[in-house]
This record gives sequence, C-alpha cells and structure tokens, in this order.
Amino acid sequence: MPDRLRGPAILVLIGIVIFFVAEDDLARGAPQTPTSDYEYPHGGSASHDDLPIHLTEEEMSRLDEIGMYHKVTSPPSGTIRRCAQWEPVTGALIRYNYGFGLPYDIISEYAEDLTLHVLCVSGQQSACYSALESRGVNMANVEMIDISTNSMWTRDYGPQTVFADGEWGFVDHVYNRPRPLDDQVNWELGTLWSCPVYGSELVHTGGNFLYDGHGTGFSTDLVWDENPGVSHEDIAQTMEAYLGITDYVVLPDISSTGIHHIDCWMKLLDEETILVKQVASGHPHYDDLEANVATLGSLTNCYGRPYNIVRVMCGSVGGNDVAAHTNSMILNGKVFVPLFGISTDSSAVATYRAAMPGYEVMGFTGSWLSDDAIHCRTMEIPDRYMLVVDTNPLQDRDYNTGPCGVSVYVDDRSEMGLVSDSLLVYWRIQGEADFSSVALAATAYADSYYAEIPMQADSTDIEYYVFARDSSGRRSNRPPVAPAAWYTFNTGGPDISSVTDASGGCAPRDLVLGANQPNPFREVTAIEFVVPVSGRVQLAVFDVIGRHLATLVDEYLAAGKQVVLWHGRTAGGERLPAGVYYCRLKSGNSTLTRRMVLLE
Repeated sequence: MPDRLRGPAILVLIGIVIFFVAEDDLARGAPQTPTSDYEYPHGGSASHDDLPIHLTEEEMSRLDEIGMYHKVTSPPSGTIRRCAQWEPVTGALIRYNYGFGLPYDIISEYAEDLTLHVLCVSGQQSACYSALESRGVNMANVEMIDISTNSMWTRDYGPQTVFADGEWGFVDHVYNRPRPLDDQVNWELGTLWSCPVYGSELVHTGGNFLYDGHGTGFSTDLVWDENPGVSHEDIAQTMEAYLGITDYVVLPDISSTGIHHIDCWMKLLDEETILVKQVASGHPHYDDLEANVATLGSLTNCYGRPYNIVRVMCGSVGGNDVAAHTNSMILNGKVFVPLFGISTDSSAVATYRAAMPGYEVMGFTGSWLSDDAIHCRTMEIPDRYMLVVDTNPLQDRDYNTGPCGVSVYVDDRSEMGLVSDSLLVYWRIQGEADFSSVALAATAYADSYYAEIPMQADSTDIEYYVFARDSSGRRSNRPPVAPAAWYTFNTGGPDISSVTDASGGCAPRDLVLGANQPNPFREVTAIEFVVPVSGRVQLAVFDVIGRHLATLVDEYLAAGKQVVLWHGRTAGGERLPAGVYYCRLKSGNSTLTRRMVLLE
C-alpha cells in the first residue's frame, strides 16, 4: 500500500473542506468497533429506512464519521481476479428494514433459482419472512442474515468478490457515507461465510466500479475526488493490489450533480460489449456522454479488439432527469432491466435482448430514480466454487487458412477435478440443426485446453460454443447462456498461401493477417500477412493487458505476402512465460490483431 494513502484523518477532512462544498465529501476517523445499537448524533437512529442513496443534509454535518469504523488490512497475495457480474453466481444480497426497496416480482425472480441473502436484524425477521411468503417467494432459497444496516444500497457497501490465488474472498473499501453499520457488513459476512476480508484505504463504492473479469475496471472521476491528496497512480496501484485491476479506466462523470456513479450511465454486458446511455441531442449531458463514448471507442478490450459499444436511449422521467436503463442486473442467465413507465421502456428491453441473445431479459418497474435503480440495490454473490470457462471468440477470417483452433481456459474452483470427456467445443455450419463436437485437449500450460474445428469450405459461417463440466456437478459454457447463444465466424476466402504479390490474381484489397502457425506453439511460430499496397508496416507483440513486448516489423514494405517468425521472446531476448499473447499488424489506417498461445 502506498504511504500516501496513510494520512491523518484531519488532513483528509481539511482537504475535503477546501475541495468540496457539496455531496460525496469524506473524512476519516480512528478505527473503532460499532455496535448494532449505534445512535446518531442529534437524535437520529441507525435503523431508519429512508436514508437516500446520496448524503442527507444531516449527514453532511457528520462527514468526520466516514470510515471511522473501517478496518485496513494488507491486500490479497498472489494472482488476484475480481469476478465479473456475468460469471456464475449463487445468490443476491439485499436488505430489509420493514421494506426492501425492491418490488416483490424482482425478489421472487431472484429466489427462483438463487439464494436470496437478506440483511435483516433478528427483531424484524418474522415480519420479513411473512412479507416474502405472502408474495409467493420461494422461501427454501431465502437466507436471513442477522446483520444491522443503515441503508439498502448493498451495491455500494457490499462485498467486492475476488479470487486470490484461486481462493474466494472479499475486498472492502471505505464506504463514502457516515453509515458505520453499512461499512461493517462485509466483515460480518466474511465471518459468517468463513472467507477472508481485505480492507483497502480507498474511499470507493460498488456503484462506481465496473469490471470485465480480465483485469480491466471502469469508474468515474469520483474515485479521484473522494481520495484527495492521493495520486491517480497510487489509486490505480491500490486497485491492482486489492482487486487485480491492471488497466483502470477513469472517465469524467457526465453530471455536476447526483451521485456520480458509473452504473448510472454505463454497463459492461460482457468483456467485449459496453452499454452506454443515450440522450436527446439537446440534453445537458449529451456532449459529455458522447465524449465518453468516443474515449471508450478508442480503447481495446482484453482480446486486443475495439469494444462493441451499444447505446440505450433513456427518456425523460421529469425535466432533465432521464431513466437509468443501464442500472440493471445480470444474474446467471437472467437480465433485470429497470422500467420507468415512459416511452423508452420497451426499446430499452429490446436493446438488451438484441445485445444479449440467449438471456432471459425482463423489465421491472419500481421506485427507481434517474441515478439509482436495480443495480444499486442488489449485490451479486459469485459462486465461490465456480467452474471458470474462458475463450477468445474466433473472428471472421480474411482467408481460409485451414482448421480453426479454439484455445480455452478452464479452472474448477471446487478443486474436485474436471470430467475429461466433458470438455468440448460444439460447432455447426450456420443453418444446420445439430451441433457436432470436438474434444478439448490439455496443453502444457496450466488450465489451458485446445481443439480444432475441422476445415470447412471457403466463406462458410461457423457457429460454436465451449462446454465444460467438473466432478462437483457444475457445468459452464462460453458464451454463458449457450446453447441458447453461440459465437459465429466466417472461414474466409482463398488460403493466404496462394497470394504471391499485390498484382497477383488472389491479392487482397485490404490488409490481411493470417493465423500464426502453429498455434499454440512452444519454440517458434510463423506469422503470415499480406500488404495490399507498399507502405510502412508495424507488427508487434503484446500481452493480455496491452503491454508491448516486442516489435517484429517496423519498416517500409512492398506490397505482397510476408512471413515473420516469433520465438516467444521479448525485444530483449527474454523467454516469455506460457500464456496468451497478441500480434498486432498496422499499415496505413488499418489495424488487425491475432491471438497466439505460447506453451511451456
């Protein structure tokens, strides 16, 4: 942890008084231990149910209490990975205090096939039970948790779930509200569920953090404002130390008011797809939103490709306040979309369905606000023994270069072992009714598997998905809802090997990057590409988080086919560890990327 994060509480308070005059200010006090009968100053009660998502006027007078009960620990050790929301979950965390803040139809859906974890003090559990049972909620899937809270915003103060060297645990930031019971929830859950809790010194909230499961996180600049005196670099380092976020994208918020959380206007649907709010061109937030969309459009995802950006139109709910259609939940195969009783409700549901084929997309009305809805009031609980399956979806080929190699990462967190004959790639030619299967074979790289879809005719559309099963009975697919959805790619045209030069009959009109052969490889792999016109060409190698490792070509080349060898080494000649790497080809205004797997 950087030393600059360890400052006296009074300095933080002074910094805030100078920097801020409104909501979301903060201060730190000495660590203490709250009690469930904690009493607010000025006669307030810790148990009232009407605390809003933003700071109240009364709370503004108690900013010195923010973080006063927070515990700080060393970060997790080893390799750390924050779970993405679309990964397998076993439960949903909500709060009850003579009300849930959520409509019962959502709660019933949660409890249909997940555990509904309800934070509810013992004196209210009978009323809570009756309320749920009378609405037909599946009580067999309800767990009452006797933990006191101050508010219902479980997203903001709830546990950030990580795997540290494969072990399940929670990360707890300082909650940016003077609500000491909320700030202790994660520690009590850690005790209840027998998992470690790692306390960071950052003031941060769950609603202002989105993550892709591959090391990239997104927040608004609220995270900078709430940690005055801490450099942006130190904030990013802390996010990496505690959550494994190696690429931390901080964007300017779109509004000068409100809670400034990123989930009010953006959502990751998967590691390649970002949903962003869209408003009418005359709206005060229009320019700021479009500027952020332009920034997102300039980024590359974990596979080295530009993000697929989807826009969801959000109509007015009164004046300049617009619907928070992005403030949704993804829980296994279900998507919960907030509806506001306005004209954009139906188009919002349609947008989700188009962007997330195979998911059950449902809309729900509730007491939603323009900067608060379902996502703010629910925290997913990932499966601590999940079967992780990951693959870089195959892309359309420019040329048909033979069998299509599929590299897959499979990790059974149950540690009960994989079922060897249930590691498969299912594939079919588009239009066929049935899938064929090919077995995934283990490579020399830990948790890495490989299979080849047999070579097909030129310009054939192939549909496929990946399946795995472990001995605990868990089954996982990629995409997650397969076989209701699948990946699709085109085999491409004539083989790149038939291209001789730019004037030949088979020469392409566009830049072409062929699949490296072999792939995976151990010692050396050949990278073929075709330059359509003479010009400067760059071919470089990057790791999965975008770090440049080696430049293979950076020179003026004549039009035609080229073959370059890579020996799995850095520019300095150091042998790289086994893993996934990317070669990136640039010429003119064109950029192409290919995934390469280096074996031990």
